[in-house]
Amino acid sequence: MKKLVNLLLMLIVVQTTSCQTKEQEIMKNRIDTSEDYIIDKSKPKTGYYLQINNQNCHYKILTNDLLNYSYQDSYPTFSVRVPMNSKIMISGEQKLSVIVTPNQGHKLNRNADITISLIRYADMSNETDFGGATTIMEWEMPSLQDNDNMPMYRFDTIFKAEVPFQLNTINHAEDLTKMDKDILLKEVVNQFELMHDYIKNDYDKFNFLAKERLKYLSMPFYSTDEKMLQVLENNKINLNKPENKKILQPLENYKMVLYGNGRVATLERLKDEGRVIWGKNPDTGNEKYSLPLFVYKDTRDNQWHIW
Repeated sequence: MKKLVNLLLMLIVVQTTSCQTKEQEIMKNRIDTSEDYIIDKSKPKTGYYLQINNQNCHYKILTNDLLNYSYQDSYPTFSVRVPMNSKIMISGEQKLSVIVTPNQGHKLNRNADITISLIRYADMSNETDFGGATTIMEWEMPSLQDNDNMPMYRFDTIFKAEVPFQLNTINHAEDLTKMDKDILLKEVVNQFELMHDYIKNDYDKFNFLAKERLKYLSMPFYSTDEKMLQVLENNKINLNKPENKKILQPLENYKMVLYGNGRVATLERLKDEGRVIWGKNPDTGNEKYSLPLFVYKDTRDNQWHIW
């Protein structure tokens, strides 16, 4: 589903700390990040989207080195429109990366193809047509031949975006590449083990931590905290259904991956680079649902938070 990563570390890990100790650590003296987010309500509520059409390939989209979207499903063709605003921290130049990999085997075949259109909407508050759309970039992967023997194809570009908001938490996120790798791995795993336990046994505790990012969730989409709270509550209702709790998979066989130029961490499945919070369809063995989870360490309180 959402897979495919810039791999900085690739390690299988084991639990080393009790959930009780981790819970005490994660709940204490947490900083209020709501003032990190600023919006100028006098400016247009612009919105940026990617229209993506792919055939016979998998891919991931990074915006400013943050995972924007990833496609790893088995369908040979797929089309999707992906919002980008939450990965745009401030107006100005933005980096866009498209990484294409095989959907079968170890090399891209000549039938692999992906096209993207970068679209700007003038005013997201206009419910009729978002104020009109402008295509600011179009790209298609070059045609391949069977003898090209390419295990992946990468396209990097820069585009300019004008948004009325600033999402400043990234400025307070620790550069994780400077941490000792073993300590970093242990701390990230501790966070995911605790979150997995909350999701399985006490979803209210997970939502308590997720609420820290309400402004990050609501501001770039010009929504409200109330609507985002409802999203969190809906997730709780769905994942607490007996049939979904039953198929929640254990946290195992994963690797640690860094995004956001080394400031945001996550764990992904080793076998297919999918999310580690996921439920397996008992009939097909495929992913029935998954929950994206990223963490960062805030330099102001030296604690881990949900990104």
